[in-house]
Amino acid sequence: MGMLHRFASYVMRGRRQAVIVGLLFTILPLFGWVSNVIVSLVTLRKGAKEGAIVLLWVILPAVVVASLGNRLIILYGIIGGSLFTYVLALVLRQTQSWKAVLTASLLLGLLAVLLAHAWIPHITEVWVNQFEHYALLIKNQFNVVVNTSRLQLFAKFATGFQIAFITLSVLINLILARGFQSMLYNPGQLRPELKNVRLSSWEVLVFLLIGISSFLGVAMAQDALPVIGLIFLLAGISVFHAMADLKNVANKWIFLFYVVLAVFFPYVAIVLILFAVIDSLFNIRYRLKRSV
Repeated sequence: MGMLHRFASYVMRGRRQAVIVGLLFTILPLFGWVSNVIVSLVTLRKGAKEGAIVLLWVILPAVVVASLGNRLIILYGIIGGSLFTYVLALVLRQTQSWKAVLTASLLLGLLAVLLAHAWIPHITEVWVNQFEHYALLIKNQFNVVVNTSRLQLFAKFATGFQIAFITLSVLINLILARGFQSMLYNPGQLRPELKNVRLSSWEVLVFLLIGISSFLGVAMAQDALPVIGLIFLLAGISVFHAMADLKNVANKWIFLFYVVLAVFFPYVAIVLILFAVIDSLFNIRYRLKRSV
């Protein structure tokens, strides 16, 4: 913890320090996400202007690489990574609400799905062709037969899962940045915030509409399902932590919960999403507090 504290203190010492460290991590393989944490930390503490200045310096290497021909880095590295993180950091700074952050993530994720389908109308077929190409490569090189029927099913949700993964990585970066801010300036701030995330009833309605449309085979709704599912999953984890705190559950049981979540992810995720839906409609935490 001492090393992390010194790292965060150095970054917050001034603009030059934040830019230097941010650029360093940007050019280090596998550590580019740290620069997004730095951008978020500066934005949360010092505001939109300082955060934007650090952001512009941090994305400079990505802009150079993109100008040399790798245009995908604009989509994934700049828009899906740094800019997305910066926007959510602004939302958190202005609202001081993780519920607002999740709502903004949901709206931006759904917008990304809409733009993807508008840009590539037959995007499912594109994924199917890609998966079949890779399945053929695996068969030829490793003599392993891949079940293409399952790949065709996954292709219906592939764009949504990709957007959901980007959203999750951005939210993790923002949580780390908030953790650093809490450690430096407001000890104990982060944990209570994360335990009080409760979505709105209109978001439940949107979830139901997307779920029904996805079941009916609407392509855009199928891609939107992983995005909104992620938001409700995270809200469900917040409900779990609030309930565990009210019942004074030991840390070892909370650790075991995450092990079970990792091993039996689809089943536990459904339960957590259901918790989030019920909490959004009936406020489970309030009722539990009254009963304790």
